[in-house]
Amino acid sequence: MKIKGLSIIALICLVIVLTIDLSSFKIPEIIVGTADKSENLIHTLLISYLASYIFYFLNIYLKDRQEQKAIFPLIANNVISIIGNNQSIIKALKHQSINSSLKYLPSQTEFKELLKVVNPKDNAPMFFKDKSWIYLFQNRRESTLKTIDKIFASGKHVDDNLRLILLKIQSSLYLKEDYAFNSDNYDKSSLETYSLVFYKYFALIQELHDFYNKNLKKHYERSLPDKINVLVPVGDKFKLVVKDKKDYLSK
Repeated sequence: MKIKGLSIIALICLVIVLTIDLSSFKIPEIIVGTADKSENLIHTLLISYLASYIFYFLNIYLKDRQEQKAIFPLIANNVISIIGNNQSIIKALKHQSINSSLKYLPSQTEFKELLKVVNPKDNAPMFFKDKSWIYLFQNRRESTLKTIDKIFASGKHVDDNLRLILLKIQSSLYLKEDYAFNSDNYDKSSLETYSLVFYKYFALIQELHDFYNKNLKKHYERSLPDKINVLVPVGDKFKLVVKDKKDYLSK
């Protein structure tokens, strides 16, 4: 039960204890001669709950809240790293600039059209000079899995829903070691036949993005410094530009 529910129960217990101690109210006698014993038993149980609640609130809940203030921004940063890391694949497929925003997830049909023209052994656009698509897929695969492990290292502070999404991403066919486009031995001239694999995987990335927007975005934004270094494309190169936090978040 969450702290709100425990607090409501504690408040009810406190009201009953005060009523017993400070008023003339008496517990109805169900069995003759047991009223006082029943009242003492109920009073003792209520006091015990209140004592346990106070101990939990001071020694566990408040401590967890302090830990969360430090750990949640780290989790948020790692989650947004996974999202950006994988969205870069779609940007490369669509030949969009590295700092552009994705408005929607391509459908399976759209993925099929995008992948039809990709020879995995050709050089991938934008990200690595003279490196193939296969290198890009492997690079993003490794960094995604490493970042998931970092998040799991946060232990009890990882939300159960977040953990489930990450486990589904981690076990996806798209990230399977030496699978198709993750293998140096891939010999097909396109990726068209893997459109469903791409679509299902990036649907999980979108699910992760939705969770981030709902639960972690505020922690990520709070952790950012007032001045942020941003890579801005200039022709086929990038330059480093310093932006105010407010301007960066409003894009």
